[in-house]
Amino acid sequence: MSDLAIVIPAYKPDFLDATLRSFRNQSDKRFHIYIADDCSPFDLRGIVEKYEKVLPLTYHRFESNLGQQTLVGHWSRAIELAQREEWIWLFSDDDVADADCVKSFHAARSRYPQGELFHFNIYVIDSKGEDRIETRPEFPLTMSAGEFLEAKLRGKVVSYVVEFIFSRSLYNRVGGFTEFDLAWGSDFITWLKMAADTPPGIVTIDSPDAKVGWRQSALNISPDKSYRTVKRKLRAMIENAAVIKSELKNRPEKYQPLKYSFRWIRFPIGEIWRNRRFIKTSDMVTLCKEYFKKVIF
Repeated sequence: MSDLAIVIPAYKPDFLDATLRSFRNQSDKRFHIYIADDCSPFDLRGIVEKYEKVLPLTYHRFESNLGQQTLVGHWSRAIELAQREEWIWLFSDDDVADADCVKSFHAARSRYPQGELFHFNIYVIDSKGEDRIETRPEFPLTMSAGEFLEAKLRGKVVSYVVEFIFSRSLYNRVGGFTEFDLAWGSDFITWLKMAADTPPGIVTIDSPDAKVGWRQSALNISPDKSYRTVKRKLRAMIENAAVIKSELKNRPEKYQPLKYSFRWIRFPIGEIWRNRRFIKTSDMVTLCKEYFKKVIF
């Protein structure tokens, strides 16, 4: 029996077949896939059925759509489907995994027996196929919480949900995923907390044939510059910064050498300014007031 659960909170049908195909092509089949259908109006079951005889998987359709209200809430109930596995890989319904990802994860576990947070490097795939259109900066082999925070906020690395595998015990210790509106920053803040709660921090799986393809498409909210969405993202960034402030204040030893570097919580101000074309001047004033109330030292 495998101790790796690949959990896919599913709603969109567009690329789910490509996602499942990437796991069918894994060189190491020591995993079990859990597909959590968020009461999708699309026939996800029909896509999944093609893989039931070639993949170890469990399909569950929830009777209510939760992702529209709280995406983190749907992530949490999806993870709850996997009760027996110690390791969890929260994957998406449109990204893909290279053929040696699972194999390389198990090998990395042997090399880093204390590791509880493993990471895959990322490349970007296009909105239609699996063509690589861009690379992302690679992580070092190990990275502490402080190093991750510095690299992330300096723009030296980017991170997404799909590139991390974590132990269930670590997930429980940090209280699951930190919730923000639109789940904006929920993965980043959770990886930060996890990295601070395990001695090796982030352990990157360094293999040219074990990377994750993150799909860049209009279906993602990342490029959404609509008025309402931008405001919600900016408010979430303010909440992100408040959590970072709390982490730096309450656990400074976990974030060396950043315990005196308060400038890392100032990024929402820059984002408010950079997004000024998409919001009203009155919104900028309101958001700045919220920032100074919740975050400023």
